[in-house]
Amino acid sequence: MDSQVMDSRYHITHLINQYGFTIDTGDLQGFAALFDNAEWTVEGTEPNIGSRQVLDALATVRIYDDGTPRTKHVTSNLDLVIDEADGSAESQCYVTVFQQADGFPLQAIFCGHYFDSFVRVDGLWRFSRRLIKNMLVGDLSAHHSDPASIIAGG
Repeated sequence: MDSQVMDSRYHITHLINQYGFTIDTGDLQGFAALFDNAEWTVEGTEPNIGSRQVLDALATVRIYDDGTPRTKHVTSNLDLVIDEADGSAESQCYVTVFQQADGFPLQAIFCGHYFDSFVRVDGLWRFSRRLIKNMLVGDLSAHHSDPASIIAGG
């Protein structure tokens, strides 16, 4: 594998990991910034385009006294295809979201499938789209203030 592809793979994987790191640490601004010029869609809902809409969509996520949603996003089975000449990439992976809060024992609350598109702009990779497909949805009552109003958690 040539060094440019390896470098691109590293940077795209870093973006995928930042998604989980930012939301799990309660950095909602950082999370939304990943989609400054991109679309973020949960299956069955309208697309959120740009960081402002993404931040608005996060309004029902419960943030606890420690400043976090008390979640851990675990991604697996990453499949990444990079087109260096075109400056684009596509990926898919699975996600399992675990949560624990007072009165809410540690458990998987969501298992889904991420479908991502990336573009390279001015030499830097960024999301252009993330589609979250609902596979297995558990108890979201400790994750969202109004879980009945959403299809799945992200």
